Amino acid sequence: MKICCLHSSDEGIEAGEEDPEDIWQDPGLFTNQHTFENKYIVKATAKAQIDGAIAEGYDFYLVFMWGTRDDAIAGFEAIKYFESLNLPSAGVRSFERARDKFDFFADAKRLGNLPIPGDEKFPLFVKPAADYASKLIDENSLVRNEAELEATINRLHPRMRAQRLRRAEALGEKDPEQYVKSLEKAGRDARDLVIQEFIDGDEFSVVVLAMGYVPVALTPLVVKYGKKQNEAEQFLTFEVKYHEDSGYGLLDEEKDPDLYKELQAVAVKAFEETGAQPSYMGCEVDFRVRRSDKKPFIIEVDPMPVWFFPTGSRYEDLDVQHDFPGGHRAVLNTFITNYYLDHPKQKIREKSANDGGENLWHTSDIPKDITSCQYSGKVLDLECRGVAIPQRLEDSEFIGVNGSEETIGLCKQSGRYGDLIHKEIVPFLAHYNQRVDHILLLSETQSLSVEELDFVLARCFQLANHSITVFAPEKTDAASNIKSFGEPRNWRLTYNKAFTTHSLKASTTITAFRFERTAKPVQFMAEARD
Repeated sequence: MKICCLHSSDEGIEAGEEDPEDIWQDPGLFTNQHTFENKYIVKATAKAQIDGAIAEGYDFYLVFMWGTRDDAIAGFEAIKYFESLNLPSAGVRSFERARDKFDFFADAKRLGNLPIPGDEKFPLFVKPAADYASKLIDENSLVRNEAELEATINRLHPRMRAQRLRRAEALGEKDPEQYVKSLEKAGRDARDLVIQEFIDGDEFSVVVLAMGYVPVALTPLVVKYGKKQNEAEQFLTFEVKYHEDSGYGLLDEEKDPDLYKELQAVAVKAFEETGAQPSYMGCEVDFRVRRSDKKPFIIEVDPMPVWFFPTGSRYEDLDVQHDFPGGHRAVLNTFITNYYLDHPKQKIREKSANDGGENLWHTSDIPKDITSCQYSGKVLDLECRGVAIPQRLEDSEFIGVNGSEETIGLCKQSGRYGDLIHKEIVPFLAHYNQRVDHILLLSETQSLSVEELDFVLARCFQLANHSITVFAPEKTDAASNIKSFGEPRNWRLTYNKAFTTHSLKASTTITAFRFERTAKPVQFMAEARD
């Protein structure tokens, strides 16, 4: 695909508030399956720039613009205009940029489903509701009494004046100056301030990715502070965030399994409550974990879950590298697949050449190296064509999935399947979220697009407890892409050989891949969402 990445240009950001590293999202660093062009959109000329990009004829768009109504950079208005054009895309959405931290916490407090800090007991923490990169957070943000609270709010008024004027104009206020004065007069009740109880503890971040309609939480990241403050009062100021020794590290699941799982579970709830799925990406949930009892509190939900920053940079996606099967390439292809799951008519699909009884597998076709492997337990047979793996029925429970009604009927006649599901495998996996012991994908890999194949493989690795067996015609893009997908963490490619099958319409040379898990799965399992 020819993909256009829409970024917010840093034109308009005040001096000293830009990212000191000056790096940008760059998916092209991680895959050669697509070509990419980066467009840096300026707020004042956003419509013309977007029109110009569209005229170049891209297949797909990634929206990395992030400005809110308060910001001098492209964001809310530009995204809303782009959305009106109904083009294939994934990324930040205007409905999210119309909200800020105040809106999130007000809704969370009203609904009562998410753990958030209180707002009454000192010490309190003060920050702008639309702040980014900790730019207006400093040593005065932590206040211990009413006098310090009032002083900190008064210090923020002149620093927030420009963004308050921009918001007034964006909201269509007739008198922007009066709007600013009303917020200054409101003091601690101003709707563009977030004032909450300070949580004494460490900061963590959890990325939740949309896998179709299933939210999948990655390994939690723990914030590393490069510049030490008072040990009991660590928090990210702009200076600390961009200190050369600041960054993230991976939380070790074995050292603290309860916290690991709780952070993932709460992050998935935040994904669901904030409506992150329509971005076709997901979200990043930031926490502070109270030192005294290890209770996590949400402090922010960010709509940008994956940054595609260069490997080795300060804020590289360690969790994607560590956790996601297929890495950044598969993440990108999953985002694209997510969009087309909701817009199937926009996707040109190849008609399968293999359908019907003459294409049922014969056990004699499959190498004994494959058939003699262990398949006891629950077996998910994708694109099923009759059970090709000889197992005692009492040892295995086969679940068959196929988009052909005729093939489902023939498989039913075999009596080998405990359950048969008439559905194409991509939409099936977009909703299915139950662990199985083994997964078979012995047909039709060549009919999947490169994006769909990565999505299917990633989902299989997330769902299988023990093994995955995949076949692809030799010397095809499918076979090549399965090979280059690599071995995810805790998996090993144990078999990779070619064989010739004679039971299909024509003799075909097939490449077989068998992956086996080397360690137990640890990923939190959430329910699928429609």
